[in-house]
Amino acid sequence: MDDNLVLGLYLLLVLLSGGMVVLFARHRRARGGPAGWPRLLLGNLLVLLALLALGLLGGEVYYRFVYDATDSLDYTKVSVRWFERHYHQNSWGCRDNVEYANARQPGKRRITFLGDSFAAGHGVKDAEALFAFRLRQAHPEWEIHLLARPGFDTGNELQSMAACFTNNYQVDQVVLVYCLNDIGDLLPEGNAAIQRVYDEVDHSGWLRRHSYFVNTVYSRLSLSWNPDLKQYFQLMLAAYRGPVWGQQQQRLKELRDLVQSHGGRLSVVTFPFFQALGPNYEHQFVHDELDQCWRELGVPHLDLLSVYKGLPAKQLMVNRFDAHPNEHAHALAAAALDKFLQQQLAARP
Repeated sequence: MDDNLVLGLYLLLVLLSGGMVVLFARHRRARGGPAGWPRLLLGNLLVLLALLALGLLGGEVYYRFVYDATDSLDYTKVSVRWFERHYHQNSWGCRDNVEYANARQPGKRRITFLGDSFAAGHGVKDAEALFAFRLRQAHPEWEIHLLARPGFDTGNELQSMAACFTNNYQVDQVVLVYCLNDIGDLLPEGNAAIQRVYDEVDHSGWLRRHSYFVNTVYSRLSLSWNPDLKQYFQLMLAAYRGPVWGQQQQRLKELRDLVQSHGGRLSVVTFPFFQALGPNYEHQFVHDELDQCWRELGVPHLDLLSVYKGLPAKQLMVNRFDAHPNEHAHALAAAALDKFLQQQLAARP
């Protein structure tokens, strides 16, 4: 209701300002003669007001009815609406139009992808474009499940997997889709920074909360000055150099042991931070640490950094405000995973 009220107010402002311009013009013609600078100034101000009102209405209409995209944190009104339009879940709460069963289908290999928004396709409108479902289409002999939720960290993934096993979920090949910020739930300062971003939106002014145009423009501008948004990736980077990394390695070992104790085999695919890609990719050492960790744990690891390296970030990201993988990035991941998984399945009949 408040969103409709904003639209109505913008329309009313256009009508009022436009009417004032018309009345002023008629008054000028009726008086005739040269206009002094005060009248010229007033006339220009009225025209400017009308143009601003028209711009507000046009921006509101565009961002409310036409623009259809996400941001990285899903904290803008347009991003929330995108999820309402395009993100559909099955009864397991996973982005899929296929219902899952605990028991494996006879004669099929089961591939269970476990991950977060990178796997769930944050920002990708057509779910069939995701790497998991590209693989399902290419391999009907595989039973593919996508146990992925936006916002999941390693702690959530451990809990999710444990809950599945409690319900007698059967596994074969479990693929952890690892993102470099999966360590984030071990960082109180990182969680607090993101929570402040959401809280700031919730407690913002009425117009920002209900105007698609104002909400979007303010959010775009805040990317350049909001310290919480600017320091987030640096916090993730620092986590792999301190004691928190030791805690994360222990959790990854727990996940491997949990999967193996229920008859499955864990493998991993790692996505890079797309917005940081380039010749001076500062997160390279994180990939090296992860690769060493997985080697020590005896877990097969596919690092997609080698697939994406050398490609411009804009070719791989959903948009410049959303650093999740787009359709092209998912296609490249599917091709690499296809070869990787066939090797893993052949090694474990």
